[in-house]
Amino acid sequence: MNKLAWILAAFFGSVFLGATLLNAGLIGESRNALAAAGISGSERAPHARLHLLVIVPDSEDSYFSHLLEGIAAAAPEAGAAVQIERYPGSSPEEAERWFDIGVRSPVDGIVMYASRGDDVAGHASLAEAAGVVFVAVGKEAPWGVLPCFIGSAPLFHGFEGGRIITGLLAQRARIGVILPAGGSGSPEEDSLYKGVAAAVATYRGARIVDAVRALPDIFSGEAIAMALLEENPGINAIFCATSRDTLGAAQAVLDRGLAGKVAIIGADETPELVRHLEGGVVTASIVRDSRRIGVEAVRAFVSIHEGYPPPGVLELDFTVRSGSPAE
Repeated sequence: MNKLAWILAAFFGSVFLGATLLNAGLIGESRNALAAAGISGSERAPHARLHLLVIVPDSEDSYFSHLLEGIAAAAPEAGAAVQIERYPGSSPEEAERWFDIGVRSPVDGIVMYASRGDDVAGHASLAEAAGVVFVAVGKEAPWGVLPCFIGSAPLFHGFEGGRIITGLLAQRARIGVILPAGGSGSPEEDSLYKGVAAAVATYRGARIVDAVRALPDIFSGEAIAMALLEENPGINAIFCATSRDTLGAAQAVLDRGLAGKVAIIGADETPELVRHLEGGVVTASIVRDSRRIGVEAVRAFVSIHEGYPPPGVLELDFTVRSGSPAE
């Protein structure tokens, strides 16, 4: 019996040792991956006390460039070295890979972009179990109970866009809506669409003619706007949810000689978009303060790391930048 006990002890001991070495190997690989990727975002990174991993899509949308500006601006004061990892919008599994690496390493915190259908609660739970602070950022709060999400309110964004359009065109408004890429479900279920529809409902006769989702391709905004105008000649206003699609719609309107005849309500702010605003091609742009979202994400990370409870859902306001009105 004693001999059997020793054999079993030796067997399970070897299994435990093997599992420990395997786990150590995985952690080592994760740390090597982080080290190979490099750390950026602050000249004071060598003296930072915290390691913050930021995972966001690699997109032309100015929302993300301003988001990263905010994170980089807030990081030095927080004593955080920022590592930014961008992934193709068509490859969300790459985001999951970086999340897994961050949790295994582990880093001190992860700021990760989340869309409507993402499992933020699940990510937060996995991160918490590893002792990693998790902060989700995005354009729309995902479903469920969220420990920490910082973003904007798309319902109000859409309502403001619809309000601007009906303020210009009243009951004559015939609207085409270009929703962001990557959403699920019908356009009518999207919060941005619901916001536009709510504003349009206040004017008898005004209506949304068509609503489509953009594609990840950089030229999708132009192609979709062109299709909207060709298939619905009566459209006199286009609502766009991203800066990229706003620029595409502006180009489509210019190509068809409709500048000043079709109102374009865009999103966010880039130098090229500002030129279109000043030139009257784009009527107005609803600018989400994604830079502040980045700043608040770093502040939330530090606060949670210091032992304070997660803030829950924080939705920041937007501003409207106006150009010349359509005829």
